[in-house]
Amino acid sequence: MIAVLAVMLWQSLREATDSSGQRVRARGVGAGALATWSAKAKAPAGIHLQLDSVPAPIERAWLGALAGAGSTVTWSGDLPSVMIDAQPVASPTGGTKILLAAPGGSSVVMSDDIGVIDTIQMVNRGASLVLNSLAGHLSARVKGSSASTIRPDSLVLHKILVIGNAGWESKFVTAALEEEGWKVEAFIRVAPGVDVAQGSAAVIDTSRYSAVVALDGAASPYANRIIEFVQTGGGVVLTPQAASLDAMALLRAGAVGRVSSNARPIQASGSVTLATLALAPITSLRADAISLDKRAEAVAIAVRRVGAGRALQLGYEDTWRWRMDGGDGAVRDHRVWWTGLVSSVAYAPRVQPASPTASSDEAPMIALVAAIGPSKPVGVFSDRSGKPAFLLASLFLLLALGLVGEIASRRLRGEA
Repeated sequence: MIAVLAVMLWQSLREATDSSGQRVRARGVGAGALATWSAKAKAPAGIHLQLDSVPAPIERAWLGALAGAGSTVTWSGDLPSVMIDAQPVASPTGGTKILLAAPGGSSVVMSDDIGVIDTIQMVNRGASLVLNSLAGHLSARVKGSSASTIRPDSLVLHKILVIGNAGWESKFVTAALEEEGWKVEAFIRVAPGVDVAQGSAAVIDTSRYSAVVALDGAASPYANRIIEFVQTGGGVVLTPQAASLDAMALLRAGAVGRVSSNARPIQASGSVTLATLALAPITSLRADAISLDKRAEAVAIAVRRVGAGRALQLGYEDTWRWRMDGGDGAVRDHRVWWTGLVSSVAYAPRVQPASPTASSDEAPMIALVAAIGPSKPVGVFSDRSGKPAFLLASLFLLLALGLVGEIASRRLRGEA
């Protein structure tokens, strides 16, 4: 008992004399407060921040340094988490693909160095969009959280190789890609054993092509070269006829299903759309394949990685009907759709900028948690400026009085 009392007395005296170990509370954080805390001979034992916005990167680093110096740094506040990423689009027309993450139901205000671009309503905590132009920094703000990124590097694009039988599909796919600005070479089979080649069939590699579009059985003689091309980083788009070839089994995202008998419905207006094209659904999807598009429950487009490249499999057949028999915007829609498919798999190495780019802050909440930990309720923070010492001293006094009383009682009873 005496040893316990001695330890409690020592702790209470230590707490009472440690004036530099006091804890501080602050609303927000600024360079002035950070400098004051850092200038002390001994940093505060604890710092608790009530935050209305996520601190800037330099402030987060400063708080992390204080934590490393021995301070217990905590924070609280209702701050939504927001993240942003920008990727260049592999397309001759350029563009930037923006990926956003934020709480569902929130409104994300996007802006660049010129001004506000748009407000995005988050539905499933994630969204993506493509911007044709971007000036400087791109930021996404949700209440007190703001993430920012910079315009991505440019890409090196090569030619697209189209392989197919002579017909409307090869004609209009080639036309759609060329209209979008792609440089296209084609291997077209006009008769058994008779091919018309624009380019060299002997060389199919990433130094020459960004992607290959295999439209039908005409791609069979080139299957091994296409597979090697994909494995080394290239991209390929397979229509149902091409994907059904045994030689293309390594590239398939799934099995090629049977076209249903009512797969060619025509709208009352007589115009064909993507939704009315014949569909050979992709079935028995591989474990590493990702479904990109569905018609009802049937998988219409799927993609998977093969080696360093990507293979995209289509379920839609005869897309030329959409362009030829569609409505007023069918030609544009067909062109945009096909170039989007090719862009999603195209090999397009980035060009590093000649000069260093500006800094970005793509995931500020993650950086804050990494620096000083997750949010904690205010009640978790305890002010140690004298209160623990007082409690220890009070408890010591009570125990000491109890010990003295017990000794006195024994003496009075003659037990000492």
